[in-house]
Amino acid sequence: MKNAGWTQAAVFVGLVLLLPQTVPAHGTEGAVCQGGWVVEAKYIGGEVMSFAKVTVTAPNSDKPFQTGRTDRNGKFAFVPDTPGTWRLVADDEMGHRLTMVVEVSAASLAGSNEPPAAAANARTSLASRALFGVGLLMLLAGLAAWWQAKKLRGQGERAGR
Repeated sequence: MKNAGWTQAAVFVGLVLLLPQTVPAHGTEGAVCQGGWVVEAKYIGGEVMSFAKVTVTAPNSDKPFQTGRTDRNGKFAFVPDTPGTWRLVADDEMGHRLTMVVEVSAASLAGSNEPPAAAANARTSLASRALFGVGLLMLLAGLAAWWQAKKLRGQGERAGR
Protein backbone atom coordinates (compact mmCIF):
# COMPACT_ATOMS: atom_id res chain seq x y z
CA MET A 1 0.00 0.00 0.00
CA LYS A 2 2.90 2.32 0.64
CA ASN A 3 3.96 1.85 -3.01
CA ALA A 4 0.47 2.90 -4.24
CA GLY A 5 0.99 6.42 -2.82
CA TRP A 6 4.29 6.78 -4.64
CA THR A 7 2.79 5.40 -7.82
CA GLN A 8 -0.08 7.91 -7.73
CA ALA A 9 2.37 10.76 -7.07
CA ALA A 10 4.58 9.65 -9.99
CA VAL A 11 1.56 9.46 -12.32
CA PHE A 12 0.43 12.93 -11.20
CA VAL A 13 3.90 14.45 -11.76
CA GLY A 14 4.14 12.70 -15.14
CA LEU A 15 0.76 14.10 -16.22
CA VAL A 16 1.72 17.62 -15.10
CA LEU A 17 4.93 17.37 -17.14
CA LEU A 18 2.95 16.24 -20.20
CA LEU A 19 0.59 19.25 -20.12
CA PRO A 20 1.19 21.76 -22.94
CA GLN A 21 3.47 24.57 -21.99
CA THR A 22 4.44 27.77 -23.73
CA VAL A 23 7.79 27.30 -25.36
CA PRO A 24 9.17 29.96 -27.68
CA ALA A 25 9.88 28.25 -31.00
CA HIS A 26 11.21 31.27 -32.89
CA GLY A 27 11.95 34.77 -31.74
CA THR A 28 10.59 37.72 -33.67
CA GLU A 29 11.42 41.38 -33.86
CA GLY A 30 10.46 44.32 -36.03
CA ALA A 31 11.71 47.70 -37.06
CA VAL A 32 10.39 50.71 -38.94
CA CYS A 33 12.66 51.33 -41.92
CA GLN A 34 12.86 54.22 -44.32
CA GLY A 35 12.91 53.65 -48.04
CA GLY A 36 10.46 52.57 -50.64
CA TRP A 37 7.72 54.61 -52.18
CA VAL A 38 4.09 55.26 -51.50
CA VAL A 39 1.66 55.28 -54.40
CA GLU A 40 -1.61 57.16 -54.08
CA ALA A 41 -4.59 56.05 -56.19
CA LYS A 42 -7.45 58.49 -56.78
CA TYR A 43 -10.40 58.89 -59.09
CA ILE A 44 -10.49 61.89 -61.43
CA GLY A 45 -12.67 63.95 -59.04
CA GLY A 46 -10.13 63.53 -56.24
CA GLU A 47 -11.88 60.76 -54.31
CA VAL A 48 -9.40 58.12 -53.12
CA MET A 49 -9.51 54.52 -54.37
CA SER A 50 -9.93 52.91 -50.97
CA PHE A 51 -9.08 49.21 -50.68
CA ALA A 52 -8.34 48.83 -54.41
CA LYS A 53 -6.46 45.70 -55.47
CA VAL A 54 -2.85 46.56 -56.38
CA THR A 55 -0.38 44.50 -58.39
CA VAL A 56 3.27 45.54 -58.71
CA THR A 57 5.30 43.99 -61.52
CA ALA A 58 9.11 44.18 -61.57
CA PRO A 59 11.13 45.07 -64.66
CA ASN A 60 11.43 42.26 -67.24
CA SER A 61 8.92 40.08 -65.42
CA ASP A 62 5.35 38.97 -66.02
CA LYS A 63 4.88 37.61 -62.51
CA PRO A 64 3.66 39.90 -59.72
CA PHE A 65 6.43 41.20 -57.47
CA GLN A 66 3.93 42.29 -54.83
CA THR A 67 0.15 42.28 -54.46
CA GLY A 68 -2.11 43.86 -51.92
CA ARG A 69 -4.72 46.55 -51.42
CA THR A 70 -4.61 50.27 -50.93
CA ASP A 71 -5.48 51.52 -47.48
CA ARG A 72 -8.59 53.56 -46.74
CA ASN A 73 -6.71 56.66 -47.94
CA GLY A 74 -5.91 55.07 -51.33
CA LYS A 75 -2.21 54.60 -50.51
CA PHE A 76 0.01 51.60 -51.15
CA ALA A 77 3.72 51.21 -50.35
CA PHE A 78 6.31 49.13 -52.16
CA VAL A 79 10.09 48.79 -52.04
CA PRO A 80 11.69 48.10 -55.42
CA ASP A 81 14.84 45.96 -55.33
CA THR A 82 16.15 46.43 -58.88
CA PRO A 83 16.43 49.42 -61.19
CA GLY A 84 14.22 49.60 -64.26
CA THR A 85 10.62 50.13 -65.30
CA TRP A 86 8.12 49.01 -62.67
CA ARG A 87 4.42 48.67 -63.41
CA LEU A 88 1.68 49.21 -60.86
CA VAL A 89 -1.99 48.47 -61.47
CA ALA A 90 -4.70 49.56 -59.03
CA ASP A 91 -8.11 48.03 -59.73
CA ASP A 92 -11.18 48.84 -57.63
CA GLU A 93 -12.94 45.76 -59.12
CA MET A 94 -15.90 47.96 -60.13
CA GLY A 95 -14.60 48.95 -63.56
CA HIS A 96 -11.99 51.56 -62.62
CA ARG A 97 -8.34 50.76 -63.23
CA LEU A 98 -5.24 52.90 -62.79
CA THR A 99 -1.99 51.84 -64.48
CA MET A 100 1.24 53.56 -63.52
CA VAL A 101 4.75 53.10 -64.85
CA VAL A 102 7.54 54.00 -62.43
CA GLU A 103 11.17 54.37 -63.50
CA VAL A 104 13.53 53.30 -60.70
CA SER A 105 17.16 54.28 -61.09
CA ALA A 106 20.15 52.61 -59.49
CA ALA A 107 20.83 55.85 -57.58
CA SER A 108 17.37 55.71 -55.99
CA LEU A 109 18.07 52.17 -54.78
CA ALA A 110 21.38 53.23 -53.24
CA GLY A 111 19.65 55.00 -50.38
CA SER A 112 18.05 58.14 -51.73
CA ASN A 113 14.53 58.54 -50.37
CA GLU A 114 13.58 60.56 -53.42
CA PRO A 115 10.48 59.04 -54.99
CA PRO A 116 10.65 58.07 -58.65
CA ALA A 117 8.85 60.06 -61.29
CA ALA A 118 5.67 58.43 -62.49
CA ALA A 119 5.10 58.26 -66.20
CA ALA A 120 2.59 60.49 -67.96
CA ASN A 121 0.01 57.69 -68.22
CA ALA A 122 -0.55 57.73 -64.46
CA ARG A 123 -3.37 60.24 -64.92
CA THR A 124 -5.72 60.60 -67.81
CA SER A 125 -5.10 63.94 -69.50
CA LEU A 126 -7.82 66.55 -69.92
CA ALA A 127 -7.51 66.32 -73.71
CA SER A 128 -8.10 62.56 -73.77
CA ARG A 129 -11.10 62.91 -71.43
CA ALA A 130 -12.55 65.64 -73.67
CA LEU A 131 -12.01 63.51 -76.77
CA PHE A 132 -13.75 60.60 -75.08
CA GLY A 133 -16.69 62.84 -74.16
CA VAL A 134 -17.06 64.16 -77.73
CA GLY A 135 -16.89 60.62 -79.09
CA LEU A 136 -19.55 59.49 -76.65
CA LEU A 137 -21.85 62.37 -77.68
CA MET A 138 -21.33 61.51 -81.36
CA LEU A 139 -22.22 57.89 -80.65
CA LEU A 140 -25.42 58.90 -78.87
CA ALA A 141 -26.37 61.30 -81.71
CA GLY A 142 -25.74 58.54 -84.27
CA LEU A 143 -27.91 56.09 -82.35
CA ALA A 144 -30.71 58.68 -82.08
CA ALA A 145 -30.55 59.37 -85.84
CA TRP A 146 -30.60 55.64 -86.61
CA TRP A 147 -33.61 55.13 -84.33
CA GLN A 148 -35.46 58.06 -85.90
CA ALA A 149 -34.76 56.76 -89.44
CA LYS A 150 -35.98 53.32 -88.42
CA LYS A 151 -39.22 54.80 -87.09
CA LEU A 152 -39.77 56.84 -90.28
CA ARG A 153 -39.08 53.83 -92.48
CA GLY A 154 -41.65 51.82 -90.49
CA GLN A 155 -44.28 54.57 -90.89
CA GLY A 156 -43.61 54.79 -94.66
CA GLU A 157 -44.07 51.05 -95.11
CA ARG A 158 -47.38 51.15 -93.23
CA ALA A 159 -48.68 54.09 -95.32
CA GLY A 160 -47.81 52.29 -98.58
CA ARG A 161 -49.99 49.29 -97.75
